[in-house]
Amino acid sequence: MKIEKTEEYIAVRGDFKVLSSAVYNGGYRKARALLNLTVATDFKGDAFERFDSFFEEHDLPGEETVALMTAVGMNDARIIERGDVTAIITAGKSKAPSKLSSTINIILLLNKNLSQQAMANVIIVATEAKVAALYDLDVHEVNGELFMGDVTDSVVVACRRNANEEAKGGVKEEEIFAGKATELGGTVYEVVREGVRDALIYHDSLTADRHILIRLEERGIFLDDLVSTALELYVPAEGEEEDRAELKRRLEVTIKKESSDVNVALLLAAAMHSDEIEIMKGRAGELGATDAASIVADELIGIDIAEYIGGKKALFNFIYYDTRKPGILRLLGVFMDDAIGGLIAGCMTKMLG
Repeated sequence: MKIEKTEEYIAVRGDFKVLSSAVYNGGYRKARALLNLTVATDFKGDAFERFDSFFEEHDLPGEETVALMTAVGMNDARIIERGDVTAIITAGKSKAPSKLSSTINIILLLNKNLSQQAMANVIIVATEAKVAALYDLDVHEVNGELFMGDVTDSVVVACRRNANEEAKGGVKEEEIFAGKATELGGTVYEVVREGVRDALIYHDSLTADRHILIRLEERGIFLDDLVSTALELYVPAEGEEEDRAELKRRLEVTIKKESSDVNVALLLAAAMHSDEIEIMKGRAGELGATDAASIVADELIGIDIAEYIGGKKALFNFIYYDTRKPGILRLLGVFMDDAIGGLIAGCMTKMLG
């Protein structure tokens, strides 16, 4: 087995039996090459024509090559070897993902003789591990749903055929199980979870501890929205000269600074979790779905954020924003409208006294 890596592609040459969801020669087959190919993010050509021309240029057997496509450069690929498993993973998740820019491709090279059934087990384990990595990094759709992959994601499970031969020339019996509870399945799960996580960190800087404002942006809540919402109810004091541009600049600075406080960030994250994991999934029942008056936990989070930033005076500003729901507040969920209202109220109070 030989792995060839360039900026444009990773090709693995050898003798394999393969089960995959690959775009080119997917399904179950014998193969002499595996390919992950980078194309431009705006690629709109015919994928099969692109592969065929590439095979000709690089002397790859088209009828015996299993091929994947991605917009992620191969310099960002993660290659992990552990025991009988070698994983080659590319992953990208843009802020507004296209079908190519959010692709996660996983190639698993196994030094085992697996049955088709066991190879299917490995695909399931790899997919579970991919989703676990996305959960680890809090990768969500704009609507708050956990991002679990895109239509272009592919998994390739390739068993080296020469690995089946025993020293005495016999053939090892096929293994029929490779779920997560097996040694091989457990290794696959660990390697894929680690590899997808590392690939996203490397390609998209999606660290688990990224700033809370970035996590809000990923859900469609931008700093400009916060500022315009805050200023929608701003009334200058009598005789006070109003410089909206300077006020906007100061408020942006204040929001960035206060939201960097770990306690504010954790309270905002608690509100996100409550909406996405509890309210949206129906775990708060009908009361949560209707934002019933008996649910006051959302207001408590908002009040805590406001008073933590701006003191007791911020409570009055919080009530002001909470009752009127200006700007983006009227579009947010049960908890997030109060959490963002508290952030705005606290920052406005601290900035203006």
